[in-house]
Amino acid sequence: MRLKDLFLWVCVSISSFLGLAAAHADIASSQPGDPAAGAEAPAVGEADLETYASLDLLIQYAVEHNPSIVAARNEWEAARQHVNVAKSYENPMVTFSPDTGRMAETRAGPQGNAVGVSQAIPFPGKLGLRGQVADQQAGAAYERMQAVVQEVSRQTRAVYADYYLASKSLGTNAETTELMQEFSSIAAAKYRVGNAAQQDVIMAHEQLSRLAVERQVFQGRLDTALGMLNALLDRPPRAVIANPAVLQAYEVTAGLQALLESASEARPELKSQDHLIEASRRSLRLAKWGYLPDFKVGGQYIEVEGGTNPSFPEDGQDIWMANLGFSIPLWVNRVRADVREKQASVMREESLQRDLTNRVYDQVQRAYERARVASETERIYRTTLIPQTQERVAAARAGYQTGLVDFLTLIDSLKSLEEVQLDFYRSVRDSQQAVADLERAVGQPVPSFAEPVGGGS
Repeated sequence: MRLKDLFLWVCVSISSFLGLAAAHADIASSQPGDPAAGAEAPAVGEADLETYASLDLLIQYAVEHNPSIVAARNEWEAARQHVNVAKSYENPMVTFSPDTGRMAETRAGPQGNAVGVSQAIPFPGKLGLRGQVADQQAGAAYERMQAVVQEVSRQTRAVYADYYLASKSLGTNAETTELMQEFSSIAAAKYRVGNAAQQDVIMAHEQLSRLAVERQVFQGRLDTALGMLNALLDRPPRAVIANPAVLQAYEVTAGLQALLESASEARPELKSQDHLIEASRRSLRLAKWGYLPDFKVGGQYIEVEGGTNPSFPEDGQDIWMANLGFSIPLWVNRVRADVREKQASVMREESLQRDLTNRVYDQVQRAYERARVASETERIYRTTLIPQTQERVAAARAGYQTGLVDFLTLIDSLKSLEEVQLDFYRSVRDSQQAVADLERAVGQPVPSFAEPVGGGS
């Protein structure tokens, strides 16, 4: 048999052997499949954002394009692929020893070229443990990706609420300005016939100027919110987004204890920490296996030149050799230190989990109280304060026209109406942001614990 033929045969044999061994050492991955492979909603395009910018549409676009989500998704994919790396054998080693002309001579003749192949094989079970550690780490990466998705969704919801408030503030300013212009016309008409002082006309112009300044402030807030939204969507700062849809306040229907229990089960960071703890425990088990030897198998083929000993039956016959070796875990202090290191890692991850659980619970209860207060505040503004101030403006207007109240009283009533309306929209914004924080803290969608109430049109 020629040397190259033997070389190929040895490689195929060892590969077949390792394939069978790897099949026994393989583990079933616990990782979910790629979300992109499943059924999804149609992709959101730029034209959709410019036509109808609902909150759900913007969140979907952010999930598809936000760079931090893309990075987290790639990190998870890398961790998934590392599972196969961790549970695979090292590459076999091939050696070739050329004939130097000074090779040792055997009874069968002088040695010539030689080729050898060897493969390191960890103690049975070690590869499986390494794969399990990597699998748990990939699970942690997946949950971190989910946490990034939820955080970007939270930020999008919060900024969208600011965008909504700025838009409604501009609308309220326009309505107030229109009423103020009507009041200014009434004051001017009364002044012309001597039924009002010039001060009333000047005061009306002053209020119109104040409203013009206020309009610039609101426009600046709208542009700022637009830029923040586009940053989350990975778009240019002044890319067009349609006017925000109507938002409503939310009433939390679940109790605090139920929300805390849901957070302990659904929060991605907690689930990621569970994976890290399990990875540390399996790493500890693997470290304890450091006292067990690893193996090395191989073979060698040596060409022998014949014709030197015709009386020997094996004259010129090539040499075949099989090698089997194993490591000796002689440095037990090294293994012991590795075990202690992994024990400390397990305790660290468990402590981090307790700390994270406490912080999650704190986030839940704070967001819960904010959401509850914002919902009740919105209800009071919507059902009580706004109707009352509207009646006050109507009464002051009628009273000024009949001379029963002065112009300052009319202006004060209009300013009160504007402030109450703005405060109402702020309460809707606060409710949306508080529920967004609560959704993030619990790790579950809003419909599972809250429902919209009232209206923020």
